[in-house]
Amino acid sequence: MHDADMAGPALLPTGAAAPVNRDALLRLIYAGPLEPMPWQGFLGALAAHLDCRNAGLVLRLSREGMPPIAIWGRPVGVSDGEARRLQAVHAEIGHLDPLRNMLDRPGAIRSLDEILTREQLAENRFYREILAPYGFERMLGMYVCEPGGWECNVGVVDGMHRPDFGEDARDLLRGLAPHIEQSLAIFARLRREETEVKALIETLDRLTIATFILGADGRILRRNDAARRLTDVRDIVGEREERLFLTDRAANAELQEILAAVPAQRGAGRPQPPFVQAMRVETSGARHCGLLVRSIEPSSLQGGGTVPTAVVYVSTGRATQPLERLVMQLFDLTPSEAHLATLLATGFSLADAAAKLGLTENTVRTYCKTILNKVGVGRQADLVALILRSVAVLG
Repeated sequence: MHDADMAGPALLPTGAAAPVNRDALLRLIYAGPLEPMPWQGFLGALAAHLDCRNAGLVLRLSREGMPPIAIWGRPVGVSDGEARRLQAVHAEIGHLDPLRNMLDRPGAIRSLDEILTREQLAENRFYREILAPYGFERMLGMYVCEPGGWECNVGVVDGMHRPDFGEDARDLLRGLAPHIEQSLAIFARLRREETEVKALIETLDRLTIATFILGADGRILRRNDAARRLTDVRDIVGEREERLFLTDRAANAELQEILAAVPAQRGAGRPQPPFVQAMRVETSGARHCGLLVRSIEPSSLQGGGTVPTAVVYVSTGRATQPLERLVMQLFDLTPSEAHLATLLATGFSLADAAAKLGLTENTVRTYCKTILNKVGVGRQADLVALILRSVAVLG
């Protein structure tokens, strides 16, 4: 939904919904970040609780160029053509919205009636073109933000024949504000993590490495475009009942043994080194397929089959990206760590690498220990062997 939808035509009641108590509203607030349309359940319940026409929420990132996200609790009867028209008008005159402009600090709660008189409203273009034609006469709004940059306006609306929102509605919003703020912070973190995962998968797509993320039950939770293309062809890798398999029977048996070993690395009680296992599959036409299975660090707060447990990288020998970048992506290293690991894998000693990087040997040795811990091996020789084997397998 777009911000323009917040200024859509009449928000007609969808039937008298049973009021909900404050505890139910709190539960819906914290469930909001996980809804397909965030906080829609809470907004619908809020409108029912206050016995008003509707409740809405506009989400924004406090940076230029980020379009707002608008959500209504109850359905808004807007045709596609009307929605496009309203979007254009709202984009042009949104800065004239009197209520939004007065919600200038966290926790601020204002009503339309206390900001402008009826005479002043009649002279306001935003009111005339967006609010008045659709009966939006009574509006109460609140501003909430979180440290990561997300902010939102939460509002309730009613018709011209209803009284303005009183202290009971203000007290309710005031009491809900800290919970909405915490829920907004949860939403922001989920969005950031989703963005990071998407960026990683897109990067691997550019490396032409098919990437599958598997859950604890072995099911595929996520894949990139390269993985979709590979499973569509089904000449090397396929999917059956949401699970990854190799078309070669013997190779598939080896892959399933490797995948079955991954959960065993997820120790309970203390951190475990990552599980990394590579394999190579020969196919017809002298073509080969390389696979690398790597465990994903578990969280003590997670459980169930949908928890990401392993990532499977698959290459069909067409990846031509630089070795250093490939090492960085495969082993979750920083650019500096990947540079050092690549030097070591290509024959540099610690002393040679230190000279190459312009660092002391002790500093490079410390970096090397960090890399060993990240990769999950105990010796420099094991690190070199793992990098060479993985890169050879993945092309």
